[in-house]
Amino acid sequence: MSSETHPSGTSRSDRDCLVRSVAGALAQSPHLEAVTIDRANESLSVATMGRKDDPRIEAQATAAVERGREASSHHECGLLNGNGTCATCDIPLDESERRAVVIAADAGRTTISRPTCPTAPRFWHWHNLPLPRFVPREIELHDDHDHDHADEWKLQLAAAGLCVLFGITGWLLESRFQIGWAATTSFVLAYLAGAWFAAEETWELMRKGTLDVHFLMLAVAAGSAAIGAWEEGATLLFLFSFSGALEHYAMGRTQREIRSLFRDAPKSATLIDAGGHEAAHPVDKLRTGQRLLVKPGEQFPVDAEVAKGATAADESNLTGEATPVEKKIGDTVLAGTINMWGVVEAVVLRPAAESSLQKIIRLIRDAQRLKAPSQRLTDKFGGGYTYGILALSALMFFVWWLGLGHPAFTSTEETKSAFYRAMIAFRQAIRR
Repeated sequence: MSSETHPSGTSRSDRDCLVRSVAGALAQSPHLEAVTIDRANESLSVATMGRKDDPRIEAQATAAVERGREASSHHECGLLNGNGTCATCDIPLDESERRAVVIAADAGRTTISRPTCPTAPRFWHWHNLPLPRFVPREIELHDDHDHDHADEWKLQLAAAGLCVLFGITGWLLESRFQIGWAATTSFVLAYLAGAWFAAEETWELMRKGTLDVHFLMLAVAAGSAAIGAWEEGATLLFLFSFSGALEHYAMGRTQREIRSLFRDAPKSATLIDAGGHEAAHPVDKLRTGQRLLVKPGEQFPVDAEVAKGATAADESNLTGEATPVEKKIGDTVLAGTINMWGVVEAVVLRPAAESSLQKIIRLIRDAQRLKAPSQRLTDKFGGGYTYGILALSALMFFVWWLGLGHPAFTSTEETKSAFYRAMIAFRQAIRR
């Protein structure tokens, strides 16, 4: 696809817009009479002469609107946002373009039709279609949120470290030196460090009327302390906080890698027109079939096919493969990979928003939002399981106390209290 020069000095690709795209579809299809975009209802209506129902015409109109919306995303189109007309546009239509179409627009609808007699619209047959969804190149990275929580894994790791440190200290003070009060103090500090983040999570869920595994872990730790098994509770809290730190570290690293891939991607490319002239061109405006020049050390801006020259591409940022891959005429190069040594010309295979790089980024983000089957199962039954375990433990307490006559809370050398036995059962249920 060539990039023709307009008399105003801008290339035709730079002047693409909704009206020009639809006008092109009207010129290509003699049976297509008008296209209406209903922004309020997110719908598209296509008018044909008579009752001609041709899926190809609908596809042409839909593709034209999609191209027009994509092109218009790089400037404020008054027809799309309802805040202006073509007369106020920064790339206004010239005289011949204005004569080629009739534009009728209000706050919610825009109709672009071919010039015709006043009675012709009575014979038009309208087809209603969903408005094509334009996916821009930019993706949501949640920068502020990521920065706010970038160091959370470090805090959780520090808390886990303090938990194990105070836990070991308490165990030594209790088993080797028999300093009871010092051991208890050390265990309390271990509990505070290990339970801090789990307690925050539990509090947030309790405010919503929900309990989950965080509450169970805290309850088991508290039960262990209540029966004198401080070291077991500290061990459990350490493992829980350490696993949380690793999880947040993995999530943070993934976010950084995604951000690096996206922000390092080139924002402009060298476009070669039909006359062989080179010009800088925004990557977001590249179209299928356009010819690019990529020099050594530059990234390939979009997925393309080598048309001239030979080189090697460093694909390590996408595939992890450290060895550069040789590329010759006819080979595909991927967006985001680096041209190692050769000057090559490549033909664009697909727009930037549909490149392999963008697909990888979107797949990663979608995978982060989705939950694994095991996690979905836990979320589905976790709340019920939590309440069930708590109810069963409370029931067993009353069974041992009132049914079997064990002391409620006071244990002796001969017999353990009902509370002690209930806590043991509670811990065993959680472990399973």
